[in-house]
Amino acid sequence: MASTPNTTTSSSNFTALFDVALAKYTKRTGRDLRDHPFAYMIEWCESPDAILAIFQEQSMAFDQFRNGDPQLIKWLAPLVNGLYAISTNAVTSAGASLVSPLIAVSH
Repeated sequence: MASTPNTTTSSSNFTALFDVALAKYTKRTGRDLRDHPFAYMIEWCESPDAILAIFQEQSMAFDQFRNGDPQLIKWLAPLVNGLYAISTNAVTSAGASLVSPLIAVSH
């Protein structure tokens, strides 16, 4: 008869590896994934399909973001164009250095 792996041992090994990975991520990023809202949402899921539904919803939201919100771009366009024009104007660029907090002006 073939032996089957001990489920408890496999589960505890996975938990230990997962905890180490979470600790490394937290140390590297300063963010604990266990405090992320998705962690709470996934914790309450009772099936793989429920977890996949959360990922599907997030995927759709990201796709909408990536494809751009026409209203957001319509609102941002004049602001970006204005800031770009100011930053590339030689006269404005030269004058901007006069208000730099790093440059002390003595009178």
